[in-house]
Amino acid sequence: MARMTDAATARLADAMGRYVDGDLRAFDEVYATLAPIVRGCLRRWLRDAALVEDLVQETFLRVHRARDRYRPGSPAGAWVVTIARRLAIDAMRSGAVRRDKVTADGALPESKDWFDEPADAEEAAAIVRGVQEAVAGLPPGMQVVVAMHHFEGISLVEVAETLGISHSAAKVRAHRGYGKLREGLVRLFERQRER
Repeated sequence: MARMTDAATARLADAMGRYVDGDLRAFDEVYATLAPIVRGCLRRWLRDAALVEDLVQETFLRVHRARDRYRPGSPAGAWVVTIARRLAIDAMRSGAVRRDKVTADGALPESKDWFDEPADAEEAAAIVRGVQEAVAGLPPGMQVVVAMHHFEGISLVEVAETLGISHSAAKVRAHRGYGKLREGLVRLFERQRER
């Protein structure tokens, strides 16, 4: 993922501010800057090219509809990537996307490794629901950082730059997010063992 310089981040915030104020031409600049980032994130999260393209368009449609809720001066990249992430989670919940599997002890897989299928469809569905609940239970800021860092393999430096936050903030969100996710997955597998 390309790193955004401070100047690029400032230009993006300026363009987003102009767009919110009614300058519809500024949207072209916002889209040109963020669409490749959104597309890259969605590709890594979903691995379905057709769905990715649909969700890129849906992301920016939602940006347009919610532009009055954008706080001028806040990181536009983080706001837009959060919208895309929520759409990806909704697609995963709907069953339109195959989810990464987890091991019986709740460990997350390496980014490109896949585990064997669960014993039956009911067990698989329970695992998918549990992972979705654990990820959905994370605060949005943690969701995005964990997804970008762990599932996409993006360094925390690049995550921070993309989201317009400090490297320290990205590290804290990742650490806390992994802890909460681990707790949720451990509870899931404890419930599974009790059955």
